[in-house]
Amino acid sequence: MYKLRIRFTKTDFMKFISHLDLLRLMERALRRADIKLVFSQGFNPHPKIAFATAVPIGLSSEGEYMDIEIEEKVDIPSFIHRLNGQLPKGIRVVACKYIDHRATALMAMIDASAYIAKCVLEHPVEEGDVKKWLAQFMAQEEILLCKTTHKKNRETKKEINIKPYIYHMDLVQYDPLYFILKMTLATGSKGNLKPEILIEKFRECTGAPILSDQVRVHRLDLYTFMDDKLVTPLEINA
Repeated sequence: MYKLRIRFTKTDFMKFISHLDLLRLMERALRRADIKLVFSQGFNPHPKIAFATAVPIGLSSEGEYMDIEIEEKVDIPSFIHRLNGQLPKGIRVVACKYIDHRATALMAMIDASAYIAKCVLEHPVEEGDVKKWLAQFMAQEEILLCKTTHKKNRETKKEINIKPYIYHMDLVQYDPLYFILKMTLATGSKGNLKPEILIEKFRECTGAPILSDQVRVHRLDLYTFMDDKLVTPLEINA
């Protein structure tokens, strides 16, 4: 048995399919590509396919990852070609490599995600204003977010400081009617910050005239911390 780590894209109309539909799509495509998958044991066997994170519906991405287990070793370029031949437009395998069976599970290793977010504005603004808002926002010692939870028919509210979850937030493109931010945010079980929530908090704190319903977010890649550096799952010598 062999284990493969795969990087793939999820763009175009495919960004609107659910995580469960993505799993089914990948399973069907692998079977049609004649990839002999390893199945779990037990009453309800299923192919050993594991994703790094669940991609929210509507969010496009060029850096998603999954691990699969296969019965027979395959040539990597041939595998990518065969699988891409069975995938719909918007889902494309872009890289792949063999990893050790004892490698840390994808879901457990992800610490951060990189995004770009296009923020459309209600009216034209100056580039200096955008830079000033960004500097003021990031200069805050705390960025508090009110989080509501429901348990046993009881609603509980608490404030959490999301500042430690923001690793980078920079202006990468400006236009009088929109600007684009690049952000690296905490992702995973140790901490998770959704980019849409961050943009809304940025709008609230700075007064930036962002049209919330027209914010468009695209994920660039997923990362794990290694020696205080962010590396992708394919860069790890697993």
